[in-house]
Amino acid sequence: MIVLTNITQLVLMILSVGLFVSTLEYIKKIQIFAPNGLLSWNVMQLNWGQQDQKTFLKPLFKLFSQSGLATLFVIRCLLLVGLVFFQLQSVFGWILISLLAVSLLTSSLITRYGSDGSDQMSMLIVITLVLCHLPGLASPRLADIGLWFIGLQACLSYSVAGIAKLASAEWRASTAIRDVFSTKTYGSQKASMFLQKYPAANGFLCWNVMIMETLFPLCLFLPWPYAMIFLIWGFTFHFFTAVIMGLNSFFWAFMATYPALYFINHQMPWHLF
Repeated sequence: MIVLTNITQLVLMILSVGLFVSTLEYIKKIQIFAPNGLLSWNVMQLNWGQQDQKTFLKPLFKLFSQSGLATLFVIRCLLLVGLVFFQLQSVFGWILISLLAVSLLTSSLITRYGSDGSDQMSMLIVITLVLCHLPGLASPRLADIGLWFIGLQACLSYSVAGIAKLASAEWRASTAIRDVFSTKTYGSQKASMFLQKYPAANGFLCWNVMIMETLFPLCLFLPWPYAMIFLIWGFTFHFFTAVIMGLNSFFWAFMATYPALYFINHQMPWHLF
């Protein structure tokens, strides 16, 4: 029997690990938010017009300073630790995750150019959990809807990414992964040399990613033993992406959706086979 509370808590715990790691990374490289840093507020505030800068942006100057953001990230770490001890279904647990959502939304104003799909997925999960566990309105039905939304969003993300790759000439020509591994930002010399030595591996990896991403929503309908093939593939894909390309935030953000996928699969009244 599936316990809804346990599934929701597992989603939160996996996501919390990822957010804790990424927040520690921000603390370690806090100098990028210095006045002459890559994500300096002196530059990021230019996203808004001059009139806006004279009104609501000025109070953010101190918050988005190097020391202000360091404080915000430390507070976020404390919130994440607190969520380990307080259930999301409790009032205090809901307050903690609500404050976590506020911290994520606030920092997104200055990290928008350094964010990626994992940040969007993390934000989506946190806000969904906040809305679906609102004290006084929370119910098993609403929590159920939240898990469905998270799981379907994960499937949509995979499928859209797969279709976009199928439309790409570089991916169909089986050169995309090799080219990415050859870059300085996301590359790996060992992986690049391996793919140059074994060209057939390029085709296998490219088409494997395209097909599995495109067909990923099947994990909702197939009997669980077969659905696990997609989840094991996803785990392996994100794990090696984290190891080789350094995109560890994607691993935790998408692994957090897998309990929801498990929940949806077991809620299906029928399967394709």
